[in-house]
Amino acid sequence: MKDERLARLRQMAEMVLETRSAELARATARRDALREQLTALDRLPPAGADLAASQSWFAFEQWASARRAEINLNLAAREAERLGQLQETRRAFGRSQVLGRLKKV
Repeated sequence: MKDERLARLRQMAEMVLETRSAELARATARRDALREQLTALDRLPPAGADLAASQSWFAFEQWASARRAEINLNLAAREAERLGQLQETRRAFGRSQVLGRLKKV
């Protein structure tokens, strides 16, 4: 009876670990997507010497600056989310490891 309960507990711990790992992967993907958006905003256009191109670039930079600030706020929130998921995943991994070792004892 005790072995059955322990085996079931190990299965549940593995399921929790899989779930937490998937959540961590999704949180990391959301953070990485925001980082890619920031990188895209920092790409410079081809150099142009005419006034119209300079004015367009200035307008773009004004918009991009506001967009960077918005993305950075979202990025900070996603990073905090990811760090929380990382801690939960580590905790689930630890539980899984302990329960796996109990079987061997």
